[in-house]
Amino acid sequence: MSRDAAAIAAVESIVQGAEEADEILRATVDLLAEQYEAGVGIRFVEEGAFTDGPWAGHQARLLDVMPITYNGDIVAELVVTTTLAAEDRVAWERIVDLISPYCLVGWDIGGERWEP
Repeated sequence: MSRDAAAIAAVESIVQGAEEADEILRATVDLLAEQYEAGVGIRFVEEGAFTDGPWAGHQARLLDVMPITYNGDIVAELVVTTTLAAEDRVAWERIVDLISPYCLVGWDIGGERWEP
């Protein structure tokens, strides 16, 4: 199984197995950072601007961005510290579709773990 197919399958499993949006998004970011050996994060749209959400992997300059849309509106973006190859972008587009409903929540904790 290719890296891209494995990443899609793993995110599908995360979405099916987790109950909380933050759990799904953190696990997805962690998985992508590990699989693609890059820094990966999600930035949410809040009040018309992007705000940082969960992050995993090394910190470096962002080299690629995948918009995350829900019902035609950009609600977040998946950012990465490497340039994605064309075949990777296809896989990440599928991953973005899988996680888009979970990006509707605000993330005002700067990516830090939160306990209610």
